[in-house]
Amino acid sequence: MTKITQAIDVKDSITTELNSFIQNQVTGLSAVDLERLITDLPVLRKRFTKLPLQTYPRLPDQLEFLCHFIEDRVVRCGSNLTEQPVAEAAFALLYFQRAIDLIPDPIPDMGLLDDAIIVGMVLRRQEQAFKQSSCANLLRWPEEGFKAEELLSIISPLRVSSFCSSAKQPRSA
Repeated sequence: MTKITQAIDVKDSITTELNSFIQNQVTGLSAVDLERLITDLPVLRKRFTKLPLQTYPRLPDQLEFLCHFIEDRVVRCGSNLTEQPVAEAAFALLYFQRAIDLIPDPIPDMGLLDDAIIVGMVLRRQEQAFKQSSCANLLRWPEEGFKAEELLSIISPLRVSSFCSSAKQPRSA
């Protein structure tokens, strides 16, 4: 097996694991989680303004888009977590809000890489619904895929697997 084939296999494996992780975590969200998120949106928005734009130039706009989407669909239209795009948007914002995640956020220049990857994956997974939303014009859509090489340079595939496995238990409300 060549190194290129191995790299593609690892990238596919990580993508599959992260997609499974997103799906699993979404099923564990509750109405209480969604209510707490909506209450916390102003505080989250303040955090967006402090993100390092030189490292993550699109992340603040992507997170802001997800906030608008949640506000539009949940607050204005009365949607809930039974709608997959709403649930995944909420999960991406809650993941960003977490104190403990795959790569600790305080690590300079790389701590938000996992957050950016999760947000980008959610945007791609629900692209059709997001592009049909009333706030679709607020976002420049992410490129295909994620930079597995960046992720792997920071963490090992074993850490991704163990983190995703340990997080498979839905959080209790």
